[in-house]
Amino acid sequence: FSTVMPFFSKTLVIVAAGILASQGLGSLPVYLTVSLAGLVTADSIFYSLGYFFGERVLGWKAFSGPRNQERFREAEARFRRHDGLAVFSARFLPFLRCPIFVVAGMSRMFPLRFLLADFLSACLLAPVAIALGYFFGENREVLVRYIKEGEYVLALLVCLLLVLLFFFPRKPKNG
Repeated sequence: FSTVMPFFSKTLVIVAAGILASQGLGSLPVYLTVSLAGLVTADSIFYSLGYFFGERVLGWKAFSGPRNQERFREAEARFRRHDGLAVFSARFLPFLRCPIFVVAGMSRMFPLRFLLADFLSACLLAPVAIALGYFFGENREVLVRYIKEGEYVLALLVCLLLVLLFFFPRKPKNG
């Protein structure tokens, strides 16, 4: 999946929109609106692939999904328990974003629930990325380096949170 859509491309394009706006080459609100729409549309494509094609997607050459059906079923069951959080968090996970969106479609996550979780996460990323470009665009090389490093740190933190949620679920209280 990671070869299908490069990790940094969307974020850097949104940062570039902020840089353009800072130079008077476009409207900040328009760039923000287009960025949000672009993020959700791109993610919805992967969701739709899983939703409409199901497990056949795993056989496509462009996608390299889990081959062990038992392990995949286990992962899918865990996803179903935390689907909204998984979709929300996927925005910040470099190499899991596309697979999570495909699995959301495959597990038949309610489309409006998917769109809401995805939109809310995009509402965090897009304004921050545009603001970074707008306010710090004069030093683009340093900005790009910090964005890449920051995304890896954020991805690591989100991965740790997901590991805690998926592999150490809370035990229901008896009573």
